Amino acid sequence: MSSEPTISVVIPTYQCGRFLRESLDSILAQSGPDTEVIVVDDGSTDETPEILAAYGDALTVLRGQHGGLAAARNLGLGRARGRWIAFHDADDIAAGDRLAWSVAFLQQHPQFDAVFGNGRRLGVVDPVAASVVPRRWFERVRERPIDVTDLFEGYPVYFQGALVPRRAFDAAGAFDPDYRVQPDIDYGYRLFLQCRAACVDRPLFHYRWHTTNNSADLLGGREDIVRILERLPRTVPEAARRIGQRRLRRRIAHLSFRLGLARLARGERLAARVAFRRAAALRPWHLRYQWMRARTVW
Repeated sequence: MSSEPTISVVIPTYQCGRFLRESLDSILAQSGPDTEVIVVDDGSTDETPEILAAYGDALTVLRGQHGGLAAARNLGLGRARGRWIAFHDADDIAAGDRLAWSVAFLQQHPQFDAVFGNGRRLGVVDPVAASVVPRRWFERVRERPIDVTDLFEGYPVYFQGALVPRRAFDAAGAFDPDYRVQPDIDYGYRLFLQCRAACVDRPLFHYRWHTTNNSADLLGGREDIVRILERLPRTVPEAARRIGQRRLRRRIAHLSFRLGLARLARGERLAARVAFRRAAALRPWHLRYQWMRARTVW
């Protein structure tokens, strides 16, 4: 391909061979702007290499040692040549007009630089339960860009439904491989300061739930979020300033306490003690936090 593509679609994959063909076909069937499709095989040991080989020149395939979602995305971004970046997950299915609709939306709404759409859960009939991003968020951010305070209040970042200018990724920097479960939350705090992103309730991907989803690791996800918030004053000081120190401390304490309860329920007493100690240190006058800290010392 001699000319630069308009959109680079980056697809990290790890052990997703059983879903991969359907997922890739949904991207390759997209209409609209000139697109390159980059698949990053993150050290798969299943049938993934054979499946990718069958697509020939339709894909650019990169392979690396298993480093997780963030590392795979960074590898794909390093090769991408498009003016726009669209991430896609190897176990999801893109809506038929995902890319064309996103480009058209941004052309029609020049006040926004990027757009994040919604997703629908495969196999779920009820429209409310099927919605990946709760509908309340679309009312909350109607006619304004997503802000870091929205992320702090719980807005879930799903790059599978996003179209973002490459320059915004360049400004925000690399994904942090230290976060194995919630790299998107960490990245959102940086990205939403670099571009004006719209949030639109339109299903742009179909989300496949299975036991190996990153989001299935609930405890790992909570640990990641606590570390993201603890580091925020250092890593993204502007985001921390907008949220406020008091709110940050209260949220970290609350999440740490819940994490301690979950660890205790699993019999992980030492890990629970660490979490309770963190919560009690952040809110020394909170009686329940102090009581659980003292209880797990024995």
